[in-house]
Amino acid sequence: MAASVLIVHADTMSAEQLKTVIEHLALDAYLASDLESASQSIRLLRPDLLLLDGKLALKDPSFCRKLRLCCPEKRLPILLLLPPNPGDICRYLCGTDVDDYLCQPYSTEEFQARLMLRLPATRKKVPQPLPHVDFAFLGNLSNLAISDLTSTEILQRIVHSISEVIDVDRCSVTMVREEENSAYVMASSDDLGVNGLRIELARYPEIQETIATGRPLLIDDIFRHPLMESVRPYLEHLAFNSILVLPMIDRQRTTGVLVLRTARSISGFTEEEINFCQLVANVAASALQLAEIRTAENRIREKGYLDNEPEEQRQNVSGRSSLLNMAVHDLRVLVSVIDGYCLLLTETESDNLSVEQNEIIDGLMAGNRRLVDMANDLLDFSQLNAGHFELNLAERDICQIMGSVFEDLLPLMQRRQIRFQADCLNREVPVLCDEHGIRRVFYNIVSNALKFTPAGGLIRLELLQREGETRITVEDTGPGIEPEKIPTLFDAYETSSCIGPRSGNGLGLSICKKIVEAHQGRIWAESGLGQGSRFTFCLPQR
Repeated sequence: MAASVLIVHADTMSAEQLKTVIEHLALDAYLASDLESASQSIRLLRPDLLLLDGKLALKDPSFCRKLRLCCPEKRLPILLLLPPNPGDICRYLCGTDVDDYLCQPYSTEEFQARLMLRLPATRKKVPQPLPHVDFAFLGNLSNLAISDLTSTEILQRIVHSISEVIDVDRCSVTMVREEENSAYVMASSDDLGVNGLRIELARYPEIQETIATGRPLLIDDIFRHPLMESVRPYLEHLAFNSILVLPMIDRQRTTGVLVLRTARSISGFTEEEINFCQLVANVAASALQLAEIRTAENRIREKGYLDNEPEEQRQNVSGRSSLLNMAVHDLRVLVSVIDGYCLLLTETESDNLSVEQNEIIDGLMAGNRRLVDMANDLLDFSQLNAGHFELNLAERDICQIMGSVFEDLLPLMQRRQIRFQADCLNREVPVLCDEHGIRRVFYNIVSNALKFTPAGGLIRLELLQREGETRITVEDTGPGIEPEKIPTLFDAYETSSCIGPRSGNGLGLSICKKIVEAHQGRIWAESGLGQGSRFTFCLPQR
């Protein structure tokens, strides 16, 4: 990466001539004509040296100090250019705090030599090539996620690994607490003292935006981006100019964010860096999920769960639960990494792959997503059975929850030419519920309908409010279910033998039943062979 020089000169012609001479040295050169434009350029470009017009420095003795404040993380070398016959040189240098000066006339060779003399110590390090094709790198991170280290230690090593690969000023992981409108810093690459720090999301619009969209967010210039307008007063003395925020998503919910901050001559992150960091964020999300499981298990132990059971049974239940959690978590980490690599191939190499190769990758991704769903079901079932599932009840718009699930599944519906009829989604129906849990219920039911509805079929959503409860029904035009199977349909590991391929692990509907009943609600199915299926669940309105 070439060193960069900012030329602060009131005379445009002189500045252009200096720029040409500097670029002949294979250096990057930028222009500014006054204090305001120079300050903005320093914050945005983070130059390695300032070339300052002596006349500007003479007009304002604090000119240099004000420029240095724009880049507080390092002392910028300043080379002062004095006019011919400056007279009393001390009059120019007094109070300007410059590192060196040149008086005109001077030769090009003398100028270049003096310039290079001030640059070597400030050259930026060249970032290492990204290991985006090295499975061993993410494999090592995966091993961290399934180790006996604490979640904080795991995340701390993850952010440290990123900072060794990518040239960043800070890499951090933040756990989100949406219900509190706050978040907690779990790990930081440059300051262990901030670990555990509670931050108000209102001060971090970039994190709020990523939580809301569930998509990566790149802000090339924090000093100009409109999203940062509300927090502009807090940005003046920051040592970075670009931010990359990546969501850490667990079962369609953003549980945390991976945040990278950097100061670069050319602002922003490359597409390669963004893709790589998203893969790492997937691993970090699994580490956070494991942290939640361990916390829940500790809570159960503190409450004395199963204390009334015989010692041997308590050990068996605890052992099975721990073994299941560990095995499923290992699976989640591995499939997340594989899924990330497949996605990276489709986004960066699709033009170089044949039709058959793209089809293979699509099939691999589809199978991988089924593995992720299976792992999620096993984790949910394990936590529900062990009493880990705690409702976060709040008044939510259930139509908005169902609408977000519909958006997630829409590409699959379109690909299979399945129509979806849902007139109720444009309404606003508040329900006291756990948003994550009810989203899981609706997602499972609609996903089941999609599995068994043939191409060109119809899935219909109906919402009714009656007798103090909100009733949601999902009806499909699939092959239907044998009547004798319906009474046990919501039992664990039960699957219907309806016409069509057997898929799933028999846990999805059992999980739905446990979540709905935890809300003091009801769930049931109605079907018959050749008649399609209707799944209905009801939630109390209060």
